[in-house]
Amino acid sequence: MPRTTFDPRVHGFAFGNTWALDEAEQQHLSNYFAASLTRRNSPGPVGGFLTSLGMRALRNPLESHLAPGYGLCGGMCFLALDFYKAGLPVPRGRDANDQPAPGTHLRHYIWKRQIDSIVSDGARFLAWLFFLNYVPPAWPFRGRTAWLLARSKEEWKTLKASVDVGAPVPIGLVRDAKNVYENHQVLAIGYDEADEAHGRIYLYDPNCPGQVSTISIEFGEQLLDGQETCGAIAPLRGFFCESYTFSDPVAAIIE
Repeated sequence: MPRTTFDPRVHGFAFGNTWALDEAEQQHLSNYFAASLTRRNSPGPVGGFLTSLGMRALRNPLESHLAPGYGLCGGMCFLALDFYKAGLPVPRGRDANDQPAPGTHLRHYIWKRQIDSIVSDGARFLAWLFFLNYVPPAWPFRGRTAWLLARSKEEWKTLKASVDVGAPVPIGLVRDAKNVYENHQVLAIGYDEADEAHGRIYLYDPNCPGQVSTISIEFGEQLLDGQETCGAIAPLRGFFCESYTFSDPVAAIIE
């Protein structure tokens, strides 16, 4: 069972992924994703597939489904990993309800790292949702669940290679949904591989603080089936390793 030394009970935050976003933060997220839909040169395989039909279909949930309590899972994973890589103790908080207050340095840096995580991989979330929901499965498109399955198999290799050298890796979880806000970000800290079709990912999941969460994955013929112990809104259909870059976390603990 290859594992890194990252322990969610030590290196993860004790508080959960429950936040109240102000209007400016909500608008910032909505604006970013909306702008990504209009970029014909969006990174990743989406390219010219972002037709007006697909853009309209993905835009509607963006404009109506961002709740004030939307999580900051990417920011929590990125910042916890920053502290881990810096060899510094993470300011964990006391319990699941001890989120840092608005205006504090820690709250600011969790938000900052959330934006970093979205900017680095937000277009990929949109691209994968687009292929999952709107690209025909027949040749030459080969969209829907089979498209996510093929790419997740490659990302599984990347994840294992990272863990094998002791490096935790943030991953984006793409669920069977049309709303980008129903996806999730977690930190992979280990894995098991029973055979070519079955495995398990060990996680720090900000939605379940203070414990090691897991995802059991099965690579089927036409889709990936992922079962999350931390619970999920919809079935997992794909995952990718995120474009994490270290950021010095010292300023996050200076008040």
